[in-house]
Amino acid sequence: MESLAELRAREEEVAREWQWLHETLNEVARVHAQYGDAAAFRLMQAQAMKVGQRRIELSLRIATMEGPHVPGLRAR
Repeated sequence: MESLAELRAREEEVAREWQWLHETLNEVARVHAQYGDAAAFRLMQAQAMKVGQRRIELSLRIATMEGPHVPGLRAR
């Protein structure tokens, strides 16, 4: 079982990958608008969706490990 620190490190890595894909997807969309190559755009869009799903899965695992947050309650 992965530790919370390991999950957070993976989450940061996936976030960087998602950011790169998001920026690249925007660039591919711009080029597509100029030259009409929809296949490259669809491929990048599908990859970005997969990485986004991995981010959500990691966030859910981290939230499960951390447990509920109760406002006003301090950990001892």
